[in-house]
Amino acid sequence: MNKQAPLKKREVKTNKSGNTLISRHSSRKANWYFVLFFFIWAYVLYGNTILNKYAIDDEFVTNNEMIRKGISAIPGIFTTHYINSKGNVGDNVADYRPVVKLTYALEYQIYQEDKPGRSHAMNVLIYFFLSTLLFFVLKRMLKNYNILFPFLITVVFMAHPVHTEVVASLKNRDEMLAFLCGLGALHFLLKYADTRKLWYILPALVVFVVGYLSKSSILPFVLVYPLALYFFTDLKPKQYLPIFAAFVVLAIISQVGPNWFLPGGERLTSMIENPLLVEKGFLFRMGTSLVSLLFYLKILIYPHPLLFYYGYDMIPMTTPTNIWAIVSFLLYAGMLLYALFRFREKQLISFAILWYLVFIAMYSNFIFPMVGIVGERFVFAGSLGFCIVLVWAVFKIFNTEPNSLTIEFDARAKIIVVIVLILIPYTALTVTRNREWRNLLTLYSRDIPYLENSAKANTQYAGYLMRTTYQDPNFRQHGKINQMKLDVIKKHFLRSLEIYPDNYQTMNDLGTVYLFFGKDPDSALIFLKRALNLNPELEPAWINLGMAYREIKKYDSAAWCYSTIIRKNPQQIRAYFALANVYNDMGEIQKAINMNLDVLRKNPKMDIPYVNIGNYILQAGDTAVAIQYYEEAINLRVTYEGCLHLMNLYKSQGDMEKSGYYQQKASGAIKDQP
Repeated sequence: MNKQAPLKKREVKTNKSGNTLISRHSSRKANWYFVLFFFIWAYVLYGNTILNKYAIDDEFVTNNEMIRKGISAIPGIFTTHYINSKGNVGDNVADYRPVVKLTYALEYQIYQEDKPGRSHAMNVLIYFFLSTLLFFVLKRMLKNYNILFPFLITVVFMAHPVHTEVVASLKNRDEMLAFLCGLGALHFLLKYADTRKLWYILPALVVFVVGYLSKSSILPFVLVYPLALYFFTDLKPKQYLPIFAAFVVLAIISQVGPNWFLPGGERLTSMIENPLLVEKGFLFRMGTSLVSLLFYLKILIYPHPLLFYYGYDMIPMTTPTNIWAIVSFLLYAGMLLYALFRFREKQLISFAILWYLVFIAMYSNFIFPMVGIVGERFVFAGSLGFCIVLVWAVFKIFNTEPNSLTIEFDARAKIIVVIVLILIPYTALTVTRNREWRNLLTLYSRDIPYLENSAKANTQYAGYLMRTTYQDPNFRQHGKINQMKLDVIKKHFLRSLEIYPDNYQTMNDLGTVYLFFGKDPDSALIFLKRALNLNPELEPAWINLGMAYREIKKYDSAAWCYSTIIRKNPQQIRAYFALANVYNDMGEIQKAINMNLDVLRKNPKMDIPYVNIGNYILQAGDTAVAIQYYEEAINLRVTYEGCLHLMNLYKSQGDMEKSGYYQQKASGAIKDQP
């Protein structure tokens, strides 16, 4: 025992060939150092996202009523669509990603409040887990390589700025969970290859399903699994092809299965998201997909600028004869031919290229059009192939083989220096980009100068400014808007229409801006009429058109607009109220009252008809009767404005007791407001 004591410090062993091996205990200790490094590195890169608020599409997965139910929302989460929202041009109901929603419901169950910082911290933690698992999977696949090689690949992968959209955006947690589960299944398959124990296949299949229920972007792993088993194990095809078939069947079931119990749904798409949704020509699809693929290579090599959205016309529709489409074809064809030529040799670069091509093919727009045409999140998983090639190239620059178990200090130092020189701008871009995801205003205002040719990005920015203006207390109380802000809103709506003139929703929005913010009903009429010429079923445009006519005192035209809506959709209560207001403007008070009474008969618990009738009667000079209707409204729903109005009316009549009563009630209404 004493003779063996010195080995505890070093615990060195040798294999049959005489090569030095580190003991399992020492290896485990080293692994924990790697884990600690990846944890620190993840928070160096993305720790500042904890200061961020909510951003684009975060309402799909957090800060909504379903998530606020906590674990009691689980049955609803697993029996409803991922996207379930109502809009002016129809309902948007699509996709099935219950696992990502479940993570946010569990967060709310723990904290019982909406805290975006905590959700961002969880995103960083998931990125750490994902990156750590990636390292150990790479370490196993590259078991005959120097440990420095998979380590540097992981470090570069973590720092690549193209990942900021996935980590800094709460909505894109689905991408990380899908990739994490894809790697998890690969880990179990490699365990099976090493041990030949079939039971490892079961957790691989289960983890894959969990990933698919996070997002279908895990699908390319179905092709990656047999590739990895071919390149990095000694399994024969007959041993892993049945496993491949099992994953194919499981993917089909995961995709089709939810349709058996989910209610019908449809995702709203439009020309400004991707013109290929409308254009069915093969040549246009081929050319546009080639230019899209070139975009992904560009942002991997030079990740600037990174933008929140692309869409039409950032990647123009084109045919394969376009010079950039030709360049893309030559590059991708060259990569594919090289990968196939080296396939039988099981060369690492062949695997890296195939990894990238398999993942990026799903987002090429050739198989099916992608929302936004291109996106940084689409290259998240595929970027690993690029990182492998990048680190391999650095090794080769210094004539060092990555599979050398020992690397001279001089060569190792040079490799690390070059990698650090790559990491410095990567880290700076990542940390800076995270700050730009701080909130919607910061993100939109920073990116919009680079998005001059994106119809939807211009609409989103202008629409955001429009919504925040409606919520501005100064506008709500006094109807005033900052002229500079108004000019910016109009500028970006108009720019969007320059890019895509047939966007009736944007025309309606611009008409709304001229009507309510610009106090220019004549200009509003021009855009609202154009919107309705393009889409006669657009109810918001009919309502706004009626308001514009009412503003210029063309009451007959306004009444015709609202009557048209009621004829098309008798359930549109807003139109009843609007038509009643027009009748009141025309002096036909009884008609106005009757319209509201019609609504009350169908909706006896609605307070608005009582308020409207009270307004008409008050204008007619009968304050006592008007007060009765206002009090009926307050009995149904206590509002601050309603209580304040009654307080002032009773005060004008000298009834200070009643005035004081409603003043107290108004104070209570303020306290009850969220």
